[in-house]
Amino acid sequence: MLRAVIIDDERKSRENLQLLLDSFVENVEIVGTADGVLTGISAINQFNPDVVFLDIHLANGDGFQVLESLKDKDQNIIFVTGHEEHAVKAFRSDAVDYLLKPVSIEHLQGAVERVRTRAAADTKPATKPQISLSTSKGLQFLKTEDILYCKGDGAYTYFFLKNGTRITTSKNLKEYENRLSDYSFFRSHKSYLVNLAEIKTYIRGEGSHAVMTNGDHVSVSKRRKDTFLAALGSA
Repeated sequence: MLRAVIIDDERKSRENLQLLLDSFVENVEIVGTADGVLTGISAINQFNPDVVFLDIHLANGDGFQVLESLKDKDQNIIFVTGHEEHAVKAFRSDAVDYLLKPVSIEHLQGAVERVRTRAAADTKPATKPQISLSTSKGLQFLKTEDILYCKGDGAYTYFFLKNGTRITTSKNLKEYENRLSDYSFFRSHKSYLVNLAEIKTYIRGEGSHAVMTNGDHVSVSKRRKDTFLAALGSA
């Protein structure tokens, strides 16, 4: 059962939305309603709902002021409004959906289903990405976040880890560049693949290099410097 709060400055709009939810959307309980910014914030704090149906224009302010008060909370917001010009701003605020009045039953049902999908995803245990390495001792599994950088040497690749150990594998660096590209790793040099999250300092100059969190220096080639800095800025 999803617990919901409706915030709208028009009583008739609140009643109409509640009727639609009661009649056409299963397992949604309206636990509170409000007509303005302050009463809306109070209702959310009191009832801690799973989803908030929020109008843009409210008594004494607007819905974005309510959103601002929720920046440290984890409520799902569905905007329900007659003003389509605020849609871009609403979606940038991570709203689940933006419904225009008069509300379509189909769109309302779809919005609530997206809330359920989010809730289901949040209850799944987070799994940290891993990579498997074939070593002389057998198959070894590493969490990608434990890797500082990789160094290629011909047909071999050396993995340097946070705990100070080094692992040798009999595959070349290109193999691991492909496998780690989705996890903030960057090929800074023909011989190096670095974890961008573990770079402490970048040193410019003729022999530019990155200093890793363990103090190791990793080369950054002149050819890759610009794309390396762009990747570092977005990591």
